Amino acid sequence: MKKLIVVATKVDGGKGGISSALNGYLNGFKEKNIEYQLVESHSSKGIIAAWLTSFWQILLLSIKHRNGDAVFWFHCGPWLSAIRKFSLAIIPRLFGCKTLGHIHSPTFNDYLTKSKVSQCLTKLSISPYTHLIMLTPWWKSLIRENGISKKAVVSPNPNSDEYCEIAKKYLKSNKSLVKNQKSFTVLSMARLVEGKGVELVIKAISKLPNNYKLKIAGEGPLKESLVQLAQSSSVSDRVEFLGWIDGEKKKALLSEADLFCLPSTYDSFGMVFIEAMAFDLPVIAYGWGPISDVVTPDVGICCSKPCADQVKTAIVDICTDLSVYSGNGPQRVLENYTSKAACHNIIELLK
Repeated sequence: MKKLIVVATKVDGGKGGISSALNGYLNGFKEKNIEYQLVESHSSKGIIAAWLTSFWQILLLSIKHRNGDAVFWFHCGPWLSAIRKFSLAIIPRLFGCKTLGHIHSPTFNDYLTKSKVSQCLTKLSISPYTHLIMLTPWWKSLIRENGISKKAVVSPNPNSDEYCEIAKKYLKSNKSLVKNQKSFTVLSMARLVEGKGVELVIKAISKLPNNYKLKIAGEGPLKESLVQLAQSSSVSDRVEFLGWIDGEKKKALLSEADLFCLPSTYDSFGMVFIEAMAFDLPVIAYGWGPISDVVTPDVGICCSKPCADQVKTAIVDICTDLSVYSGNGPQRVLENYTSKAACHNIIELLK
């Protein structure tokens, strides 16, 4: 079995989907006794300093493993990240090593479809990789439709081992999802930035009676405008802003909610969706591209348009009988989004 060199963002203490997914992968590699080494391509030192540090690390590792006994695994985000990984991935390729390009960013779709120039640059940015790793079948179809013939495997992000254990508990004893429930707590959890659709959830709540309440977990530049929207929509007494939460507080919030709602137009996979599923929460999302691969009809509803009316209808439809979804989310997590399941395809590439 070849050694794995992981080139990515900070794992421990990092925020965001890539950091969470990497934790799941690395736990799976430890469980399978797969040897790996982490090279951090981002740091608090600054872009240039971090690039120089990772450049020399990768150069030395490429020389050491030039006989092909290692695979270099690059995690690619938007343009700056993609360019940085391109410049680093060239090194092991020059020494004949296998390289994996793991595409994480939703902007990858824009780069491939908006103009011929960005499409050509995107194809150039992935040229050093011998294999591509895509998050869902939709992403794999996208690259084929745009003339990219590189070998590609689908490998969805894994939930953390802790959340998979929680999913096991809910599978044995489902959440109390009942028909004819009288009051409902809707949860949204995200960075409060453009594209996440939190404003649509607030507007949807304003169209619903007082027995529907909304909790919003997250921080970001749009927080103040979202607070003002709740006030102008006369639902500030039913919308609670909790700020950034993590750890035990996050688990408590997920366990207390009745359903999860985030009609985001800016997600390539949606780690938060599979986290909510682990807690047996029905999920409402906007079903663009890859999200329909994750939020399937057995675990929730994908809106066909990112609009408040559709979000409101989806909330009502789910709350009419929450028991329809009982146990489905945990089952889907344990079948598709464990560290073991996610690591399988990567391990196959190491053989």
